[in-house]
Amino acid sequence: MGFDPCEHRIRQIIIKAGKLLREAKGLPTEKNITILYDETALLFGIEPIRLSSTEVDHLPTPEESARANSDNPLVQICPKCGEKSYVPSSICQGCKESENGKYKMKLECYRCKHSERLEKWLVQWMNENQIEIPDGMKRNLGIKTVTDDGLK
Repeated sequence: MGFDPCEHRIRQIIIKAGKLLREAKGLPTEKNITILYDETALLFGIEPIRLSSTEVDHLPTPEESARANSDNPLVQICPKCGEKSYVPSSICQGCKESENGKYKMKLECYRCKHSERLEKWLVQWMNENQIEIPDGMKRNLGIKTVTDDGLK
């Protein structure tokens, strides 16, 4: 099972609802999201599903990310089918596909499977297409964690 952004969002909503329900009932704060999910999913009529990290613990593939957010500037229009489903990715320089390091990246359409390899690095291609990526700092990406204010 790959990463499913819809399922992930539903789980987030159920966990958030669990926190709010516990707060409304005056129960102690629960930080274990599995407990919150299990307690609250049944209230929504959803059978809790056990997930293991071997099933879902990975970063989304370029295709999964593109399907979840086609407004992403990395997702391009495919020259073959005309759909906005043309996704760039790097090619491992040790792989046969790179032809001894000649090709550094590829663009592949996840709809019609058309692909094209390029001799430039992904970062170079992004610069040429004026695509900027945030610096990756969690605060700049809108990610909040329990350590934002330092360890207590």
